[in-house]
Amino acid sequence: MRIGIIGPNRCPQLKQEELEIRKNNLREVARILAETGCEILLTPDKDSLLELLGKEYLKNGGKKISEIVPLDDDFEHYLNVELGEVISCGKWPNQPSKFNEECDVMFCVGYGGMVMAEIGFSGYYNPKTIYIINEFISQKLPGEIGLDIKYINLNELEDILKSLI
Repeated sequence: MRIGIIGPNRCPQLKQEELEIRKNNLREVARILAETGCEILLTPDKDSLLELLGKEYLKNGGKKISEIVPLDDDFEHYLNVELGEVISCGKWPNQPSKFNEECDVMFCVGYGGMVMAEIGFSGYYNPKTIYIINEFISQKLPGEIGLDIKYINLNELEDILKSLI
């Protein structure tokens, strides 16, 4: 089972103390993912929150990272492609659909513009459940979007992952 991790690469709106809390929570997510033996899927910017998660996952003995990368587009300046196996999505507009094609379930560690696209595609291209971790969001999404979304607390993550694999 491949777990897609979606979330913002950067959070400039957060104060420094809030950013440190987010980073610590991401370290905990990475540890749990690694310890449960899950393979993960990311699209991590260089020097970003998702890159931090990927590095922490590997540091904790994570099994495998796959990365969705627009190889036919400008990616070198933005993405860290050193964390795992690269899967091409062609160009940037194809990233959300390819991401959905390549993962079985998604865990959301915060909202962002591209995150909304990844969430949106989850209902139509290889439909799947998205688990949104409450500690990373300020509010729930509107129910009328009609997708399979479950809100969980970080302390539930390990049990949910174990039930999925």
